[in-house]
Amino acid sequence: MSSTATGLALIAVGILTMLGAALNWGIVSRSGKLFNRIFGDTVARVIYFVGGGFVFVMGVGKLIGTNWF
Repeated sequence: MSSTATGLALIAVGILTMLGAALNWGIVSRSGKLFNRIFGDTVARVIYFVGGGFVFVMGVGKLIGTNWF
């Protein structure tokens, strides 16, 4: 897979994860998941949002040509 396609895929996954956490989509933050059981729903959604933001930033970095990973 080319660097551009990888970057775009990471950006899409990051955006979907952040949207799912912000809008409380069941596929992202249902109450039976491990993070939700340990930290509670609100903290788990924040963790998912931050993780999605990290994936988004990694995708942007891949598009602009940095070698972070």
